[in-house]
Amino acid sequence: MPKLTKTGWEIGSSEAGAIVLHKTAFQTRHEVLHNHKMARAGVETIDRGETAAMRRGNALEGGVADWASLEIRIQTGVENNVWEPTEPFKIKELGIASSIDRLIEVNEPMYLPTLDDNIVEMDGVGVLEIKTDFYHHNKPKEEWVIQVAHQMLCADLEWAIIACLSQTGKLHLYPVQRSVAMERVMKDAYKEFWHLVGTDGEYPPIDSSTNEASAVDLVEVLPETHGDVALICNDYLRATSEAANWNKTKKELKEKLC
Repeated sequence: MPKLTKTGWEIGSSEAGAIVLHKTAFQTRHEVLHNHKMARAGVETIDRGETAAMRRGNALEGGVADWASLEIRIQTGVENNVWEPTEPFKIKELGIASSIDRLIEVNEPMYLPTLDDNIVEMDGVGVLEIKTDFYHHNKPKEEWVIQVAHQMLCADLEWAIIACLSQTGKLHLYPVQRSVAMERVMKDAYKEFWHLVGTDGEYPPIDSSTNEASAVDLVEVLPETHGDVALICNDYLRATSEAANWNKTKKELKEKLC
């Protein structure tokens, strides 16, 4: 998906992970802040150019999206329609926007399991985020979950599916449901970000004692939840997961009786 957001005035979904988590494998919140300040000052920042991995992802995006649509149909038994939005989704008062890879629509509820065996119920329109990750560890990266949470917030949608093509040639489907707790943390982080942009402030340095190769511990970022980002999103499902399980069982039994 091409970039449709405006640096300096809108936080994009690919920047959300670094702002909320303090850093990702590709950027820190300091770098994101610097880029936005420079854009507002009219200073052109150096384009690092596309990496081979980025070119690979762009080239495979359409095919992975089509494959994801097919696999979702096979796994859920529900027909879907997938398309690429041509305009960004924005919330001006928060200074955020999102270029979404694909939107997916179903005309009846469908269900997919999470890694901890919760069931996500999905109906109507949701986000379909496409990833190609050749260093995949059979779980969604924390910044990916933040990214789709940002997209759901911007587009006012209730669910998302991260479709990841891994180095083994397997397509992984990770459902994520919208979380009020997550959005509260994100909004606080965005408010702080724009305050620093407006006052020419700076974030404190990242603690050099932390492991630079891994994301910041979300127990620090989200102290009231005491869990990682995937569990935070899944906590939102626990009140309805039992009902969703029974609905799925009911549908299967009905099909056997017919």
